[in-house]
Amino acid sequence: MKNHSIIQMRLARLHVLLMLALLITGATVEAQLPRIDSLSAQMLTRSGRLRILGANFGSGSGASQVLIDGHRAIVSRWSVSQITAYVPEQSGPGSVAVQVVTLGGASNTIPLTVMLRQQQGRVKWAFEADVNNLWFRPALAPDGTVYVHGSEGFVFALTPDGGLKWIHKVNWYPYVPPQAGSEGEVYVGSIQRVTAINPDGTERWRFTDNATQGIHVSAKPAPDGNIYAANDFGLGAYSLTPGGQFRWSNPGNPALEWYGGSGAEMVFGPRAIGDSINQMYVAMNPLATQSMLQAFRLSDGALQFSVPIGGTDPTTQNQTQPAVGPNGTIYITHLRGGGGIGWTLEAFSPTNGQSLWRYNSWNTSSFSPPDVGPDGVVYYVASLSRLVSFDPATPTERWNRFDGTVLFHPTVSPLNNMVVTGGVVTFGDLGFIKAISTGSGQLLWTVPLPGAPYPEPRVVPVHQPRFTPNGNTVYVSTTILGGSATDPHSFLYAIATDSTTDVIESSDISSFRLLENYPNPFNPSTTIRYDLAKTGNVSLKVFDVLGREVTTLVNEEKLPGSYSVRWDATNVGSGTYFYRLESNGRREIKKMLLMK
Repeated sequence: MKNHSIIQMRLARLHVLLMLALLITGATVEAQLPRIDSLSAQMLTRSGRLRILGANFGSGSGASQVLIDGHRAIVSRWSVSQITAYVPEQSGPGSVAVQVVTLGGASNTIPLTVMLRQQQGRVKWAFEADVNNLWFRPALAPDGTVYVHGSEGFVFALTPDGGLKWIHKVNWYPYVPPQAGSEGEVYVGSIQRVTAINPDGTERWRFTDNATQGIHVSAKPAPDGNIYAANDFGLGAYSLTPGGQFRWSNPGNPALEWYGGSGAEMVFGPRAIGDSINQMYVAMNPLATQSMLQAFRLSDGALQFSVPIGGTDPTTQNQTQPAVGPNGTIYITHLRGGGGIGWTLEAFSPTNGQSLWRYNSWNTSSFSPPDVGPDGVVYYVASLSRLVSFDPATPTERWNRFDGTVLFHPTVSPLNNMVVTGGVVTFGDLGFIKAISTGSGQLLWTVPLPGAPYPEPRVVPVHQPRFTPNGNTVYVSTTILGGSATDPHSFLYAIATDSTTDVIESSDISSFRLLENYPNPFNPSTTIRYDLAKTGNVSLKVFDVLGREVTTLVNEEKLPGSYSVRWDATNVGSGTYFYRLESNGRREIKKMLLMK
């Protein structure tokens, strides 16, 4: 009996230990379940950027995924407590569930309202890239796919209507703009490497030049199908086959090198009028030696000519880049310091590099890289403030436009009806995208960009725009000056250029205008900007969705000018609000979204 009792006691202890073990195991498993605490937004469009905050997300490896409306989301960043994902194009519209699934199991779900993208004025769509900046212009594939290479090496592929197709990460920041090939592939240049990416987002091949400091002229396919690029030191100018195999290289004479600046695209042209495209041009800007314009033969890399040019300004030009006219003439903007010549637009023969003419402006602080229209007219920005239309046949200015704003790199539409450029109202101020008539130099339209003056964050375009072949859309990449290091993001804008869009705005203060608030959505404060053309009493009020007044932000007489006011919505709930501007019998209303 005694032994029997001992056995029973031991069995009872074992049972207790087993129960404790099960409870501990269950608690451990429960603790490892992913948990969503909050979302960065309650409402987003398809392909909108969503930050998911919580715990136990793991590393994102294996079968881990984010499900939105049951569809797997494209993820750009994944950490234990935060994930950045994009709303799948198949989601919604309407209220859907967001869930994180890891090896530990499935998380709780949180609702998200998914909306369809809608054109806002001229802005067809604005894609929020999960990067600090999109320094360079995007590339366009034959099917209309838009490729943009952002900081940290992220490459984004978008459909023509703004849907995210895929994200591919390469080894480093972009050194040059991406370039698309005839099969829809994209070539991106980063430190020491060219990466070719297939239309489906998989890597096609990579080519590395270990001796270079970086790619300074983008890898670009020529009409012969081969790829051409230029590196700082290393191989210099070189060519690859469509499959990524080395063809030839030429270090240049003198050897190609750059001091500061980046972002040039490879430029091709004919050696003589009537020739096919048979040579490429590289304008180098070294620190201690003479800047040169060099031409290389596409077939074997032979140096056709190497002629001296003046220095450049990496700040205002990014990097010297030639432009080629319809007859093959090469145009360069540069600083010829000798003899008091100053900043110059110069034309060179494609046959031997001989200078054909130059147009000087010593009273100018800088020239942007030039762009050439289909009719051969050259456009550039002087002193970051004056857009110049230049007729090379004369050679004299056709017109120049100065409106008091700061302008960056101009690009001519393939329809030859407008020049589009980005800029800022003044240094430290708000950004914009504007179009100027090629015929008259008159302002056609302006798209103001969101933000607030320094030191607040503001969206600024920093490189050349990219037109679609039909000229109906122009894509503009931007960066956010003063943006958040913990929440990196920037925007790619698709802008409608047609004259039927009912947005005609002046960069001069000659109109009554209520601008989009920024940020939007916001939490808990946002900035509202408006322009006044006349002196008068101004009323700016905020209303809820039922039309009830929430607050009065402005109610006083104002002089003509541009104004901004900040609304702190700490004491009101999440939701949609409307803000109304009234003055001199005019009224405008816009919508904003508070998400807490």
